[in-house]
Amino acid sequence: MRVFNVRLPSRTLPRGFTLVELLVVIAIIGILVGLLLPAVQAAREAARRIQCTNNLKQIGLALHNYEAGHRTYPPGFISRVTGQWSGRGNDPIPEVGPGWSFYAMLLPNMELGSLHQMVRFGLPISDPVNQAARSTKVPGYQCPSDAWNEPVTVWPSTLGLRDLAHASYIGCLGGGDPANAPGYSALYEETPFNGMFHRNQPIKHAAITDGTSNTIGIGERASMFAPNGWAGVIPNGQTVFAPATAQSRGQVVGQTARPAITMATVHVRSGGPNASTGSPGGFWSPHAGGCLFLLMDGSVHTIPTNVDIQVFRAMAARNDGTVITLP
Repeated sequence: MRVFNVRLPSRTLPRGFTLVELLVVIAIIGILVGLLLPAVQAAREAARRIQCTNNLKQIGLALHNYEAGHRTYPPGFISRVTGQWSGRGNDPIPEVGPGWSFYAMLLPNMELGSLHQMVRFGLPISDPVNQAARSTKVPGYQCPSDAWNEPVTVWPSTLGLRDLAHASYIGCLGGGDPANAPGYSALYEETPFNGMFHRNQPIKHAAITDGTSNTIGIGERASMFAPNGWAGVIPNGQTVFAPATAQSRGQVVGQTARPAITMATVHVRSGGPNASTGSPGGFWSPHAGGCLFLLMDGSVHTIPTNVDIQVFRAMAARNDGTVITLP
């Protein structure tokens, strides 16, 4: 009998990673993440910026549709003044509501007719009847890069307002140079201002004599820097400062101690966009490089922080006759 010696292949265990190889792989993954993460974040911010631009364009379309139906643009806000300003910077304008802003008036043109029907324009924003309306979020009024994501509280607490839905954009009521104003009155009490949105002042299209492509309508003022409520202005109320200083600061968002600075409107003074986040009197954007602005022709442009202030003021005015070149 013949015997065959068959040699079976030996079983060998697969070779594993060494510690050095594992560390190299982890390092490579870390480098790739470090390279890709900024690109992903930049892509997301670019998408948010596009959405913000589209929001402003939609508001611009709503403004033009409103003008076509009413033969005028909406006022910045509506409020009944009951007396004269004292001339002291921290004193409020004696007035009563209702305070509703152009945002509220544009709701039907923003395809939000049901929300518009909820608003009782004859009653103050603070009235309990208007609680549901004032607290309803309107995505088209909110920049997706605005980190503020909570209701806006209005001081003092006796007003009982802690439920305003925020907005990221604000109307421009004009431009002015404080250096040329004798005291506050000449600048802050000019009625109407030379811009598009002022208290109780609807502006006709023909009044934009500088041209719609040269006139700012609305700009960014993110609530993460200065909380804004889209509903409008709360007489004697404010959203920027805590109760300890609420009664001693005039330059606040929400009231009309200085009618140029409210939750609905602001004017161009002595700085460009994002010039200072220490005061609510300006335009601020969460985007890099400047602020997005809606011009009255419906176009949206970025105005850089370092814009020439004279150009910026001229763009804020609708009728000063200044010829400008967009930055």
